[in-house]
Amino acid sequence: MINEDLKYIADHYGLEHQLGKCKEELVELIEAIDSLDERAIVEEIADVEIMTEQLKYLMRTEPSVEIYKEYKIARQLRRIAEEQSHECDN
Repeated sequence: MINEDLKYIADHYGLEHQLGKCKEELVELIEAIDSLDERAIVEEIADVEIMTEQLKYLMRTEPSVEIYKEYKIARQLRRIAEEQSHECDN
């Protein structure tokens, strides 16, 4: 659940601006990952999480995002189980 400070920030800037800002933060996270600088990666993860929380709030999509997350996690767990099953067959 988003906190009141993030709601205030999101409402102040609006969806269009924050979509652009999120893209900037995602690029910065990619650059940090490429650098392998742990501190930079951690900082950029925080920025991306802040932005995605604001987008979910502004777009009123948090319940849908949670459903997709649960589905995607379950799908990946099934894939891992299938991989392990194939490894046991060999």
